[in-house]
Amino acid sequence: MRKIFTAILFLPFLLLASCAEWLDVQPKTSVEEEDLFSSEYGFKDALTGFYIKMGKTDLYGQTMTYYYLDMLAGRYNNDPEGILDTSPSTVYAYDGTYEGTVINIYSSLYNVIANINNFLKFVDQNRSVIHTENYYETMKGEALGLRAFLHFDLLRLYGPVYKDNPQGDAVPYRTSFDNVATPILPASEVLDLVIADLLEAEELLEGHDSEIFNYDDSADPFTEMRQMRMNVWAVRAMLARAYCYKGDSESKALALQYAKSVIDCGHFTLAGTDDYAATPITPTEQIFALYIDDYYQIIDQVFTNVSYSNSLAAYQTNVTQWYEVASDARYRNFSAPQGTAVGQPLLKCNKYIFTGSAYTEGRGNYNGLDSQPLIRLPEMYYIAAECTPDVDEAASYLDEVIALRSGRYNATFTTGFDETDSRQIFGVMTGQTVRTNELMKEYLKEFYGEGQLFFFYKRFGFTAFPNCPAGDTMPLANYQMPLPDDEYTYGNHN
Repeated sequence: MRKIFTAILFLPFLLLASCAEWLDVQPKTSVEEEDLFSSEYGFKDALTGFYIKMGKTDLYGQTMTYYYLDMLAGRYNNDPEGILDTSPSTVYAYDGTYEGTVINIYSSLYNVIANINNFLKFVDQNRSVIHTENYYETMKGEALGLRAFLHFDLLRLYGPVYKDNPQGDAVPYRTSFDNVATPILPASEVLDLVIADLLEAEELLEGHDSEIFNYDDSADPFTEMRQMRMNVWAVRAMLARAYCYKGDSESKALALQYAKSVIDCGHFTLAGTDDYAATPITPTEQIFALYIDDYYQIIDQVFTNVSYSNSLAAYQTNVTQWYEVASDARYRNFSAPQGTAVGQPLLKCNKYIFTGSAYTEGRGNYNGLDSQPLIRLPEMYYIAAECTPDVDEAASYLDEVIALRSGRYNATFTTGFDETDSRQIFGVMTGQTVRTNELMKEYLKEFYGEGQLFFFYKRFGFTAFPNCPAGDTMPLANYQMPLPDDEYTYGNHN
């Protein structure tokens, strides 16, 4: 795209007590750019800028988490634009109603990647100005991990259904900051490059990442609260994701290995029902999250201080079908039924309402205030359950999360675990195996408002899933967003 292949440079910005805005203005000259990267402080500022940019509403601060990505997965029956209650299949109009959204996701992700590549060039070129022990390895490892993270989401959105067509055209993998067009690569090559970046990031971060996952007044502020940055365990969690996505037996074994390492590392703990009720953002489970300053002001516009007719909301009948109403703590995230769409009561999700004594500000234990989770610990249990060949072990990983969420034990149905499921799941015959359906039920319940459910459906090629906006049949073409026209006009496709 022309936006990507022209110069997009870093902008110096000041970091105050809370993160300041990272503003998009005209590109700077090379002298000013080199001035930014002439000091350790400049590198710290630039690195922090990646996270601020990712937290904007056009990326993970809205569109790619609780908003458009969850609309695609059938989370809602009502939305501020009035699409879902009148013409739900329109959400897949990637070349029509949502063309601007699709193009903007693409350009915004590559904008951050371009700046990461510029950072990576200078972090090696000007390494001599980075004096603090472990800073170079930590900063470069973070940047490589972020580059992989962003390309992986581009692959999951704009690439083919991987299990069916790993050699299908996906996206470019940008590794340099220049205006030279990069070819569109097959999905398998993109995934291999994602894994390569993650492995290099792991090597750099291992032994250099502080692994401080709370406030620590005795620590260098740049090294505390590592869940707010691409830390070494987030990199390993991403390796679990990527190998699981690859899906062959060798890759599944590696995914299981990495998922177990994160589960067993001791930095993160699953939240019980009382913890979940107090802080449904589950701060103890956050492996990688974004801090978004005054996030509630964004959330309020779609979930809280807005009428039901203008909110993101789901039919009460759907939500009460998905959750065990009497026991599952996750159901408590939903409001009392109010408002209607097509005559049905609606429920709004309260997961991101940062109120109550648990969210009192201050430098105590981390409480998740104003955070958007991007990787959480339950996903590692689900990856382990998916990738282990041992049926009983798989069930135990699922049941460990379910028991803490609901108090139900031995809840996972294992009869014919890897055979096609003959049951209806939430009123739908999915055509998937029992194992996949048991996982699907958990992804649906657990990741409400986090954008992961659509990726799960795509990975398995679900042709039917609960409350599917496309109706009874989900065309596989709906899983692949088209590349913007400018990519074909200005890209390298020789």
